[in-house]
Amino acid sequence: MQEDILPKLKAQLADTKGIFKGKERKTITEQIQQTEKKISAKLDKLPDILKEDGYPDVQAFMRTFREMESVVEQYNRDLAEWERQISRKPTAAAKAQHRPPEKQSVLEHLREIQERNKQKPPQRQRKKSFDRDSR
Repeated sequence: MQEDILPKLKAQLADTKGIFKGKERKTITEQIQQTEKKISAKLDKLPDILKEDGYPDVQAFMRTFREMESVVEQYNRDLAEWERQISRKPTAAAKAQHRPPEKQSVLEHLREIQERNKQKPPQRQRKKSFDRDSR
């Protein structure tokens, strides 16, 4: 919504010019405000949704997401390399020798990363307390 709907509405508002377009500008402005309210409500619900799913905070989810993303990208690179090797050797015997990368192991690895990061308690840095009266 932030990247699609809201910019279109703002562009539409900017294009609505003229003396007799007051009602139209007002309705577009109201739509923009409603869209911004929806966006903020969804952003407010996001931490609660992640906590329900087992993540302690948004940072833990993002860390998990980035790890999983790198695993999937590596799998896609391996799959592309495998497809290039197969396309070079069109014989049936060569296809039997080369197998595609194991998709099941990638899924297991992704589940392992997810469970590992869900189980981690949030690590908080403790600040040193300063005694201001000791001077």
